[in-house]
Amino acid sequence: MLRRNALKKAILLAGTISIAPDLLAKALADPAPILDQFPPIQLDLLTEMVDTIIPTTDSPGAKTAGVQDFIVLAVEACFSAQQRNQFWAALNEAEQACQKQMGKGFVECNDAQRIHFLHSLEDAPAPVSEPQFFQVLKELTLHGYFTSEIGATKALNYDPIPGVWIPDLPIDGNTKAWTPMF
Repeated sequence: MLRRNALKKAILLAGTISIAPDLLAKALADPAPILDQFPPIQLDLLTEMVDTIIPTTDSPGAKTAGVQDFIVLAVEACFSAQQRNQFWAALNEAEQACQKQMGKGFVECNDAQRIHFLHSLEDAPAPVSEPQFFQVLKELTLHGYFTSEIGATKALNYDPIPGVWIPDLPIDGNTKAWTPMF
């Protein structure tokens, strides 16, 4: 039963993002009006959350790729008014929960505290009728990162003109994935 609800929520999220690609394209073409109206405190919180999900390692992280801006634009351009309100309210609730649990806000926490808190968000039960906040945030982060130039060229092995198929291509620990599906 829980698996069925999780699948419904994932399909709902994927459908929401895929329904309005033209709206997202317009928002991404001129992000200034939306980003200028967004509260800087919330943007800082979102920035640190996405950077904790995909930190800088041997490839640039989500913060460097500007994933936080993508999420703001995707939520504002593609989500319904109710979904937008739920997402931003859940972000604020997450910050309040972090202050209760850690004694300080997410931005002020160190890396270990941030990871611990995000794990607690991921493990928290969500109402059956709506997707879990952390799952939505994580999916938007992954989508934003791997469709960005940095994610596609630095984290993945971008090949603008695929060559021939090599059935016995040697793969070792340094081989990058070709797409975010692997």
